[in-house]
Amino acid sequence: MKKTITALLLIAAGVQVSAQTIGDAYTFSQNNYAGTARTVGMGNAVTAVGGDLGTIEFNPAGSAVYGYSQFSLTPSISISSMTAQGTPLSGTNEPYGFQDNNIMRYPKFTLPSVGAVMNIKTGRHSGIKSWSFGFVGHATNNFLRDVYASGSNLNTSYAGFLANMANGYEADALLASNALDQCSWRAVTAYQSNMISTFGGHTNEYIGITERLDGDNISLADEINQYYGWIRTGSKYDMLFNFGMNISDRFFIGANLGITDITLQSNEYWKEEAVDMKNFAIQFKQDDGTSKDTYFDQLRMNYLYEARGAGAYLKAGFIALPVNGLRIGAAIQTPTVIGITEYYGYEGRTSFADSEFDARWNTGEGSYEYKVRSPFRANAGIAYTIGNFALVSADYEMADYSLMKFDSYSYSDEYSDLNYDIRDYFGVSHSLRAGFELKPMPQFAIRTGYNLTTSPEKDGSGKYISANRQAASFGLGYSSSGSFFADLACRFNFLPNEYFLVYEDYIPNVYSPELCTRGSLTEVLLTLGWRF
Repeated sequence: MKKTITALLLIAAGVQVSAQTIGDAYTFSQNNYAGTARTVGMGNAVTAVGGDLGTIEFNPAGSAVYGYSQFSLTPSISISSMTAQGTPLSGTNEPYGFQDNNIMRYPKFTLPSVGAVMNIKTGRHSGIKSWSFGFVGHATNNFLRDVYASGSNLNTSYAGFLANMANGYEADALLASNALDQCSWRAVTAYQSNMISTFGGHTNEYIGITERLDGDNISLADEINQYYGWIRTGSKYDMLFNFGMNISDRFFIGANLGITDITLQSNEYWKEEAVDMKNFAIQFKQDDGTSKDTYFDQLRMNYLYEARGAGAYLKAGFIALPVNGLRIGAAIQTPTVIGITEYYGYEGRTSFADSEFDARWNTGEGSYEYKVRSPFRANAGIAYTIGNFALVSADYEMADYSLMKFDSYSYSDEYSDLNYDIRDYFGVSHSLRAGFELKPMPQFAIRTGYNLTTSPEKDGSGKYISANRQAASFGLGYSSSGSFFADLACRFNFLPNEYFLVYEDYIPNVYSPELCTRGSLTEVLLTLGWRF
């Protein structure tokens, strides 16, 4: 077993006592730009290009490059493809739990770009030749993910993990009306839905419904089938109020007021079932003091989570044309302070051979508010046009994720330890983007692009983790002799492998299953636009 969990997940499992983790800050701060079909087709290497609504997210000066107004909208379909399977123990080739190799595909329709820019000419032949004003909506991250894993286990169980986690809580506290105020929500759900119970006269020690007691030893009663699933949807969307200025057709400047909107929904579940119910005998005590035997069948716990957030930032940039054909551009973006509201809750269900003992319980919905500060960003680009025939461009962008920070609405020191962890486990991410556009005929364009984004995550020794993201794209464009234009693009995002524990180790010298996910995200975009 690799036990090479990514830093953000390691901290989430081992250090945090609050609901938030450094992984949350990274999720809400990370950008995976969409844009229009033209910019995506060129790999979003457009910092020095301009002239398209998709370029404004990267460089606000892009709205001032062309001397016309325009409107466009870009519908898209995104398809998440995830493979999930357990990892093997060191020195073996067979997965240790979750042996099945499952592939899940999840399609989602989105609108990654829509907006308009008005270009107002001043009538001057030099100096300030035109002003541009725009309102553009752009998707800056797609949270789409669908993970499903299954297999059998003879060593550990989720119910056993829940029992170990509940140890120390008095049973009366788990049943109390204010149980959710003083105990782990997951422990309360497990106890109230009959996934765990006390044993041997103890009032604060627990055994899982899948386990058996042999003297002082607790172990898994027999082989179980295990299932794990995680469906996540949502996006990060920036609404840009843009201003640009054209100075003598040689120098262009611009600024954005960006309003970030975040919506994320997640449904995570753990399911276990007996392979042979007869090996999972359970004795229930009746209210009259008598006992009745039955058999465990299956359990399922769901964790429902939703996050909503909003924040604001400023971005400014320029594009310069020092010589004919050559363009140079750069932009800088301030950090975004995002107010986050989380909604969450657990639901547990357990069934037995005799349905009279079936139990189901849920926590209801809880909520919490906090703030996240995302890092500042800086990007630069260079582009070269060969007449009206071809365009080649390259971009570089950096973001220092060690500057992320949590802030509380209640008291200032609530997240001090977490913010220290951010500085220890995150550093700078570098993005390289390249694009090419060829026009074999004035009305038609062929495009291709490539992206590489390095991971900002570091391990405990300060070494960067190899979890880079790559994307390749291609596209086609059509521009009529009138005002209408249309672009089509397809992008393939190759996601890094991720390793995480489905539930934490709870038996000394016995590993709980570790899952490896391999994924990709395919996006197809169509832009329809009009110039006027």
